Amino acid sequence: WQSHPSIRWNQNDIAQSSRPPMQRPNLYDRQSKLEETLNQFMQVSISNHKSTEPSIKNLEIQVGQLAKQLAKNSGGNFSANTHTNPKENCSAITTRGGKRVGVLEDEEEQ
Repeated sequence: WQSHPSIRWNQNDIAQSSRPPMQRPNLYDRQSKLEETLNQFMQVSISNHKSTEPSIKNLEIQVGQLAKQLAKNSGGNFSANTHTNPKENCSAITTRGGKRVGVLEDEEEQ
């Protein structure tokens, strides 16, 4: 075997070819970047809060106005759209079991 100049298995060569250790950013730089990011987040949050607050107040006013209008219109009555039957009046109910409720005695005889 001949020794090739670019292929060697010497421990010194392996140590020399390895990369130097990466330098970590110091603690102060990392902390200042974190503080800067936190400050930006806080500013955006405050801005969003200020922009939504008037909208919420407006909605509160509108809901209050709707509640007053409903109370005024209903006047304590049942506010559903109920109508009396224009054809006849129903005073009796027959259940599935055949039991009759609310039937007058005169009607039963017929």
